Amino acid sequence: MLTDIEKIIFILFAIIAIGLSYTTFNKMFKAIGVGSQQIDWKRALLNFPKGLEVFISQRTLFKTRPVIGFIHALVAWGFTLYLVVNIVDVLYGFIPEFHFFPNYFIGKVYRLFVDIFTVLVLLGVVYFLVRRFIFKDNRLVINEPVMLNDLAKKGMRNDSLIVGFFIFLHVGSRLLAASFEIARNGSDTFQPAATTIALLWSDFSQESIIISEHIFWWIALGLILGFLPYFPFTKHAHLFMGPLNYMAKTERKSMAALEAINFEDDSIDQFGAGQLGHLPQSQILDAYACIQCSRCQDACPAYETGKELSPSALEINKRYFLNSHLDEFINGSIPDAAITDILLTDEAAWSCTTCGYCVEVCPVGNEPMLDILRARQDLVMMESKFPQEAMETFDKIENYGNPWGLSPQEREVWMEGKEVPLMREKKEAEVLYWAGCAGAYDNRGKEISQAVVDVLNEAKVDFASLGNEETCTGDSARRIGNEYLFQTMAEKNLETFGKYKFKKIVTQCPHCFTTLKNDYSELGADLEVVHHSQFIGELVSEGKISPKAWLDEDVTYHDACYLGRHNDEYDAPRDVIQSIMKNGSLVEMEKSREESFCCGAGGGNMWYEIKTGERINHNRFKQAADTGATTVATSCNFCNIMMEDGMKVTGNDDKMKVMDIAELVSKSLSN
Repeated sequence: MLTDIEKIIFILFAIIAIGLSYTTFNKMFKAIGVGSQQIDWKRALLNFPKGLEVFISQRTLFKTRPVIGFIHALVAWGFTLYLVVNIVDVLYGFIPEFHFFPNYFIGKVYRLFVDIFTVLVLLGVVYFLVRRFIFKDNRLVINEPVMLNDLAKKGMRNDSLIVGFFIFLHVGSRLLAASFEIARNGSDTFQPAATTIALLWSDFSQESIIISEHIFWWIALGLILGFLPYFPFTKHAHLFMGPLNYMAKTERKSMAALEAINFEDDSIDQFGAGQLGHLPQSQILDAYACIQCSRCQDACPAYETGKELSPSALEINKRYFLNSHLDEFINGSIPDAAITDILLTDEAAWSCTTCGYCVEVCPVGNEPMLDILRARQDLVMMESKFPQEAMETFDKIENYGNPWGLSPQEREVWMEGKEVPLMREKKEAEVLYWAGCAGAYDNRGKEISQAVVDVLNEAKVDFASLGNEETCTGDSARRIGNEYLFQTMAEKNLETFGKYKFKKIVTQCPHCFTTLKNDYSELGADLEVVHHSQFIGELVSEGKISPKAWLDEDVTYHDACYLGRHNDEYDAPRDVIQSIMKNGSLVEMEKSREESFCCGAGGGNMWYEIKTGERINHNRFKQAADTGATTVATSCNFCNIMMEDGMKVTGNDDKMKVMDIAELVSKSLSN
């Protein structure tokens, strides 16, 4: 189809484009290589099937916004198909009379698929351009007071416009080129869209048709070659970097379980991440994988309540900072720029409740929560810049073994009037019951602990408690950023565990649950830890307890982030509640299960208050009240505290109540 001169020009153009692309792609990977904790590229390549599955299925787009996700998937599938189409079109241009198996079934299917997906891609691109630039969907906007890079404020719109029009012109030009070919050679049943368009050229001369076909062939293929070098600087890079992100992803016991720092290694002179280059390579890769869809802020408790944090802005700021300082960043000549100056503010770092929504929902596997946790480690252990209340919490944990700052000798007060065997007397038991700090010191927490004990005794479980030997797991210390204090507390508890024999630990606190189960494993511990909702559910299913159905009114359940998203347990608490429902129903809040909304206490926020915007627990309780339920069921001591406060502040304490699932079951047993 092409003339000899056109072929020479195309080859030269392709060589230049590939050379420039090598340079820009090489810079992108060099920037990723600046980070700490090297990506094991050999392991990543072995994960190729996972990356390919994500790439082909586009399943991660359907976690939220299913309709928009499907339209996006159609565009992605169509553009993926065009990787093959472009190769075939180049062969068509260079080889006289070349067509892809024109008279065979595979060739007919190919033409039909290309024709259909061409139309779908064009419609999808138009939809997204209209959504962003005409209807200006608020979900694509990052509102104040979030810090957003000045270049990003205009660049995000420009980037979307450039990428959108690139796809539209590339795919549209290819469709027009096909229509002119059909106008020259005759209609094609297997290209209905192109054949329909070809009717427009019926009055064109043969020469005009040939020239037009050449022009649109060049536009379609030329745009690809021209766009390739620019590719790493656009959000379109997510098309390939997203699957690569899944391939290179670090496997964790849970989404907030960071690797343990070896404080005895004198060669380590940086704890946490104070600058962009301190982040692991996988988290710099996140910047290039980011799709800028802002799904991660849809149910981010900090963002939704008007605070300075947006996980989306964090990744976007990272990308634009890299793009504007790429050579300096690679060469190490960039001026010292603190993460809290370029990615997010100090207040934003402390606003994160580590609920994990941003990690759960991200379609390309980004982990902005881990950036924040690492930034906190730097702020605490390197800069000593953190809320005063956090310092007081550290002191209380260190000196008293609990963040309440109460005497260690008072840990057994909650046991008064209850049959609670002590491990120091029994020496061994089937189950070690871990009440936790909230379960031992908070007034409502004590009632929950007593309810759990009632259930254990009713089921005749062989259990014992550590009592005064129990001490804080270090969860809050670790999430706030004091890794050293966390490891100190963990070592104390592990030493205590070594004195006794038990098979499993049962706790009603999801924070203790995930810390003992997942974070302690980073220190070499291998503990079987069960949440009380799971354990009570097993007791019911095995017939060891027979709770009576007594709940006559509707109940709504608040998912605890550290039980749900951090440990993928959503059904056990609901099953327990259903076992005691009589005439009432279990009604779900608007945001539940994987998309649940945090109570506001996680990530250490239990111990200090961010005063910007609305309080998270007040917002969450309004969601509970909107269900019309009279009882809010919880499965976490922190959630119980926060929801009860929300109930009182929102004026619902005269018509609603908050109860832990253990209390609901205990009441059914006493009835």
